[in-house]
Order: sequence, then C-alpha cells, then structure tokens
Amino acid sequence: MTGARWDGCLPNELSRQWDVPLVDTHESVGSTNDRAAELARDGAPAWTVVVANEQTAGRGRRGDSWFSPPGSGLWMSVLLGDRRALPQLPLLVGLACAEAIEKHLDGVRIGLKWPNDLFLAGRKVGGVLCERAEETVVAGIGINLRTPGGGFEAALSMIAISLEAESGKTLLRSALAGTILRSLREILVGEGAFASALPRLEARDVLSGRGVMAERCGPGIARGIDASGALVVERPDTTRVRVISGSVRLLDVH
Repeated sequence: MTGARWDGCLPNELSRQWDVPLVDTHESVGSTNDRAAELARDGAPAWTVVVANEQTAGRGRRGDSWFSPPGSGLWMSVLLGDRRALPQLPLLVGLACAEAIEKHLDGVRIGLKWPNDLFLAGRKVGGVLCERAEETVVAGIGINLRTPGGGFEAALSMIAISLEAESGKTLLRSALAGTILRSLREILVGEGAFASALPRLEARDVLSGRGVMAERCGPGIARGIDASGALVVERPDTTRVRVISGSVRLLDVH
C-alpha cells in the first residue's frame, strides 16, 4: 500500500521532517529504486524520497538480490537530480550514510568497501545502488538496522551484520533517514564535492593495504582510491592499475 504510515508518520509529516518535496511510503514494494524511477518518469522533483517497510525484489550492484525483510532495515531511494557527470556518486552516498550512522550510534565505526558497501566489524551492514532514471539519478540505500527474526539467510549469515546487533542500541529509521538526507545535501554541494570528501573516504577505506581479487585485473594489494574515484590495485609485479568497474573481494578474510 502506498501512502502508508512509516515509523508512525504519514508521508507529509516525513516530508516536513526531512525538508524534501515528496515522500512516497510503502508497506511493501518490489524495489524502492524502481518505484523512484517511476516517479522520475512522472516528473517528480529532485530529493523525492521513497521508503518501504519491505522490498520483495530488492537488488544490489550487478543485479544481485538484496535481502529486505519487513521491518529489519532502512530501505530508501532518493532522486538526486542530474548528477550523471559524477561517477563517484556511490562513494559519496556511502560516506553520507556512514557519517549519519555514527551520529546516532556512539562508538560505532563504519567502513567503506569500494565502490558501494558499508562495513561494520568486518561484515557488510549496508550498500548503495545508484542508477539513472530519465534526467536524474536514483540513489538506493539499504542498511541492516536489526537482525531479522529468523536470522539472515544462510548465504548471508557469515558476511552480514546489523547495526543494533553490534551496538546493542535501538535506532529509529526515520531519524536515521533524515540524518542521511542532511549529510547528502552537505556532501554534494559544489563542483569539488569529491575532492573535498576524498580524505574522509580514505580514512574509511576497508580495502587499503589488503590483498584483493579484482575482476578486471586479478590479485593484488589495494592502494587506496584516487582523485577520480577509481580503486588503485598494485599487482604482484608492482605495477599499479586503476579499477573503475567490476567486482573486488578481499583475499585476507579468515
């Protein structure tokens, strides 16, 4: 059902709280990104937000499914306007999420795994999916707030974690969403948004100095993120390559 209460609030109440033009709420939806794209085609303005209690067809990068059971996470998509010339957008959205989470949970440190994953205590706690839709970009955000009642699916049990399980604290979805939106507005200001954010990204880079397997260039050591947003990988022969697409996984995980 669209227009449903979400965290006890009606869409117009959330719109005022978050200072955005439109909030589209759902008890259940296939994908918040797909719904946001529909709204973009209908002319919805930048900073329109879609949230859902559950996604039945949530997805991550490269079409992987995203586990989005009822009430367990923040499943949100935002129309960010025409930002197609900003290839580093997933990293910037991830940074906004990381900094917002830490404002709510003292002592929690969120790392970023290039190009779009949020990490906590060595496990994935969230992810970002940016997609084009008409003349805008949709930024999809999925964050595991609490462990589902039956636990994570078997394939995720060793790699996924939730904020509440790690911190022992309860987090209100609407409060976190509002903080993420404010952080996004601050980070995306100006032509030099990525250059300004790069030191903060580097400080959260969970791959830096570690062995990785990059789909495009094979094994090597991750040597940070460059000024264009590419991952720098040092290969066994000491040459360095820039990775701009494809999957990257850690090799030194025990």
